[in-house]
Amino acid sequence: MQTTFEQEQLILWSLLHEPGDSVARAVFDARGIAAIQDFKTGMAEKLWPQLVPSEQIENIPDLIERIGLRLPVSHEIEVIERAIRWNARPVFEAEAPKFFARLKDLSPHHPYLLWVAGNIDFLEQDCVAVVGTRNPSDTGLENTRKLVRKIQLPVVSGGAKGIDAEAHKTALELGLPTAAFMAGGLDRAYPQTNWDLFHQIVQAGGAMISEMACTVAPTRFRFLQRNRLIAASATSTFVVEAGFRSGSKNTAGHARTLGRNIYALAGPKDFAPAAGCNQLINSGFADPVYLTGSIPSNLNLHRKRVEDALLNGAKNSIDVARESGLSIKQVQRFMPGKA
Repeated sequence: MQTTFEQEQLILWSLLHEPGDSVARAVFDARGIAAIQDFKTGMAEKLWPQLVPSEQIENIPDLIERIGLRLPVSHEIEVIERAIRWNARPVFEAEAPKFFARLKDLSPHHPYLLWVAGNIDFLEQDCVAVVGTRNPSDTGLENTRKLVRKIQLPVVSGGAKGIDAEAHKTALELGLPTAAFMAGGLDRAYPQTNWDLFHQIVQAGGAMISEMACTVAPTRFRFLQRNRLIAASATSTFVVEAGFRSGSKNTAGHARTLGRNIYALAGPKDFAPAAGCNQLINSGFADPVYLTGSIPSNLNLHRKRVEDALLNGAKNSIDVARESGLSIKQVQRFMPGKA
């Protein structure tokens, strides 16, 4: 593949700090790829404190230190070539504008680019996140299968053992595209026991996706940061089974911050695998979903609010924003062709 100088420099910038770094994002939003030259010419220490919110100024020295440690060993052409050897490629905003628009809801924590093996065209449309424990009960696995069958929408998840893997497998069985988000580079896809599943996902027209370049190890922090991408990618997040403390609840937390719909499957009161879901429901954090009935039809609450505003006489995106309480940016996503 061919990349421009600007794209290569964007890749280089993304290699110099950890995912979701809001200080690095503030600098980049102000300076673009010129930020790299700021550092190389010694201007960063003087210039960057003027570019970030006042509460972040004290973090500039740490950012400069991190870049100083990483820049000598970060080689953008090498990571592109390694990705190609793993049948992956860097994907930029212009290639999937609607998908990246959802990711921008994470601002100031949205990614600069993504590394992809497979096809992400389906992520330009609505999809759902289905997540849960790595150690599910048999009931949890069966509930995952029932849920995905009922929803009948493309599925995103984290590729982990347990609920995640079952959601991916069921989507494949139904002929639905599915995407697995990784916490490390795609050549370090985790867990290795699911590599056959990962190959099936790509071969069936889905995708493996990571914010991290090849060779980067999946670490605990990066798993938590990865969860924000799962939540942002989906219009709704479904938690099937989760312990009282779990990564699935972390994903639900991101979804709530983003204003996405959150649903959880209730379970017996003393059933440990259901403790996290029950707490999400009892606290009002998530709406309960029951597989014996119909799945909620309002899988995108923002879309419904836009539709309601239009029914109430709103004529344009400003009217809809005023009526619905959404931002103009959120409204415009669901008003194609309208001003």
